[in-house]
Amino acid sequence: MSNEIKIKKSRLVFIYFCILAVFSLVIIRMLYVVVMGDKVKISGIYDSRKTGRRGNIYDRNKVLVATDLKTKSLYISSVLIKDANAMASGLSQIFPELSFQEISKKISDGKNSKQWILIRRNLTPLQVEEVKKMKMAGLLFEDDMIRVYPQKSIASHYVGYVDLDRKGLAGIEMQYDRLLSQNQDLYLAMDVRVQDILSDELYNGFEKFKAKAAAGIVMDVNSGEILALSSLPSFDANIQSEAQADQRFNRITGGVYELGSVMKIFTNALAFEKDLVKLSDIYSVSEPIKYGRFSIKDHDRGDPEMSVLKIFTESSNIGTVKIAEKIGASNQKEFLSKLGFLKKMEVDFPGLGRPISPKIWRDINLYTISYGHGIAITPLHFARAVSAIVNGGYLPELSFLKADQHSRGENVISEQTSQTMRFMMRKVVEEGTGKNANVIGYEVGGKTGTAERAEYGGYNEGQNFVSFVAIFPISKPRYMVYVIFDRPNYIFNTAGMVAAPVAGMVVKNIAPLLGVKPKINP
Repeated sequence: MSNEIKIKKSRLVFIYFCILAVFSLVIIRMLYVVVMGDKVKISGIYDSRKTGRRGNIYDRNKVLVATDLKTKSLYISSVLIKDANAMASGLSQIFPELSFQEISKKISDGKNSKQWILIRRNLTPLQVEEVKKMKMAGLLFEDDMIRVYPQKSIASHYVGYVDLDRKGLAGIEMQYDRLLSQNQDLYLAMDVRVQDILSDELYNGFEKFKAKAAAGIVMDVNSGEILALSSLPSFDANIQSEAQADQRFNRITGGVYELGSVMKIFTNALAFEKDLVKLSDIYSVSEPIKYGRFSIKDHDRGDPEMSVLKIFTESSNIGTVKIAEKIGASNQKEFLSKLGFLKKMEVDFPGLGRPISPKIWRDINLYTISYGHGIAITPLHFARAVSAIVNGGYLPELSFLKADQHSRGENVISEQTSQTMRFMMRKVVEEGTGKNANVIGYEVGGKTGTAERAEYGGYNEGQNFVSFVAIFPISKPRYMVYVIFDRPNYIFNTAGMVAAPVAGMVVKNIAPLLGVKPKINP
């Protein structure tokens, strides 16, 4: 009898331990699902790059322009929720942008799922504390990273931005996304000081002249490094999701425009390079040039006869066309092709615009292109080509990253032609249409460009696209400033009155920072 009792007891002990083991497995599994299991499931909606450090981006002087900050994201585990309505009500008060209905729907949709329900990413420390004070089961935090841009809107078109998963969507962030996601830091050609000044002066002009848009670039004409780039209207890269398409659009790299009279730089450079004209050659500019139904005229009636120098400094369309006639269409097309105007640029930057040029290069194309209509390029195309015209004739390789070594680039014109063009560009600022860009002591040279805006297959005479390119010091060029204003609404909507003074202010403020000492006349 006692043996039977012992056997029964041993069986009961065995059954007890079996039940205990089963319950232990159930508890362990529940803990795994709640604490670990969902984290594995989350990987489908939670990009692994979010938890890894993304490389910092610095300017050329090691000033931080993009970095990561640790933060937390809020999730809900439906398994642990006791009162869904109370939870939705409490969270909607902490996060006013999330309605009670929206949170309730998220909870309802995820109630049969083992996955965590994402409520809000990148909480502030205060929001984290507010959520903790709710003291409700099911509220879970996940370590997160957020990309921040200390310069805010100043450098947004240059640096770019990332999405919620910290994947680069524009600018340097997009171009070097792979390297940055591998925790590699980058040093830009940008100088934040120059970027700040360009942005400020461009914005001042944008407001003063009531323009629809504006853009500007500062570059080293010898190395090809882009020191600053700005496009207006702009946006704060920290809240880029709130920006409109027009704010995100980069007018320097992506915009394609007929730039107007600044293109006369290349017409004259080619004429001198081919030894077709001299500075003192005289042309009659008293009568418009007729070509079929087209009539080419000057906006301001000046002297009936002008020298090549005065044609350039006073920006005569008629005189420029007569110089272009000596060049010929085939020579013009070949030269512009050599400058890179007929194809998309090969530069390490996303969203580059593709030029628009004639399929068949007729005489009318020769004429209109000579003074800046009939061909559309990006301002970046223009900036690179102008650098070659003034730096001794070498087309630089553009760089958005700081470079220790620089390639001189392809030779496109002679030093003699470059010297002649520098002389003429200085005269534009001293005596011609660019007087408002003159900065005492810094030997600014440049060229104005006023173009009627191309619209609906024609030109709108009441809407101008104005720009000014400034080179300093012109006697030994180091830097270029190019500013653009689209559809200014001022008293006089010309490049000389709108763009030139803004370019001059940029030169005046950045020259001391860049180590350009003023030349003091005895």
